[in-house]
Amino acid sequence: MNGPPDEAQRVRRVLEEELVRIDSPAAAEAVVRRVERLAAGATEAAEGEAAARSSRPAAAAIEEAARAAPPREEAAAALVTTAAQAVAPTPEASEVVRGAQKALGTRPVQRPPAPEARRGRDLLRAAVLRRMGPLQALDARLFLAVNCLPHPRTLDAAAELVTVVTTGGGAWMLGVALAGLRGAPRSRRALVDLAPTVLATTWIVEYPVKAAFRRKRPFIHIVRALVVGKRPGSWSFPSGHTAAAFASAWVLSRHWPRRAPHFFALAGAVGFSRIYVGAHYPGDVSSGALAGLALSLVLQPVVRRLVR
Repeated sequence: MNGPPDEAQRVRRVLEEELVRIDSPAAAEAVVRRVERLAAGATEAAEGEAAARSSRPAAAAIEEAARAAPPREEAAAALVTTAAQAVAPTPEASEVVRGAQKALGTRPVQRPPAPEARRGRDLLRAAVLRRMGPLQALDARLFLAVNCLPHPRTLDAAAELVTVVTTGGGAWMLGVALAGLRGAPRSRRALVDLAPTVLATTWIVEYPVKAAFRRKRPFIHIVRALVVGKRPGSWSFPSGHTAAAFASAWVLSRHWPRRAPHFFALAGAVGFSRIYVGAHYPGDVSSGALAGLALSLVLQPVVRRLVR
């Protein structure tokens, strides 16, 4: 269930008002330094839980944080509070993300912000990228190159459909089952190999692997994710959808080698869609692909011994 529909608009309005204050590269650098100071030592889980304990609506908490901040720290306080509300386990969190993405220019809007707010968000993003490490910055720039492509509604709908049908490798297993009904050779053996391998791969990536990385990532990464545009959440590394897709492609290519280029092209399209919809950085997707291939290589001999 989502939060009240006006929460996203209120979050957007507060952030755009604060972005107007960022009128130079020096001002943007100062905001990023303050954000880093405010977020230092905090974890995503702790900040999200603290935000959830507040009795105030998310947008009201962001407004109050900006008003209570010392002079010249209003924008940093608003960003840090927005990031905490975005990862809080509350019904409002998705609306906070939506409002922040609209304000920060990473979600299409019907009503563009004022030129001063657009200038501020561009300066802020540039400052964040400059303060990232080289690999992080490259990952973020590649993400922006993909995520800033045109987003017609039909393509957005198609990408979201891919997200749904490929969860846990469901589309791959269904495809093999349908191929079997049409008389494709080796379909039964392929499905017997595929189902346990892709389900185990998905479980391993989605739970122990993501949980391990989630514990290690500091809260500042959530703030950066909002500014650059990715849906916040440290549980996105590596991409589970991509891991399942590449595990499926590898297993099926063992049964139908001539179709291997098609299987891996489909897996690549799944990975690309995860960047396109703003759910993952390219690094998340490439690590998911490697995890899927590695796990399928390890799991296949085990599956074949257990299922003869």
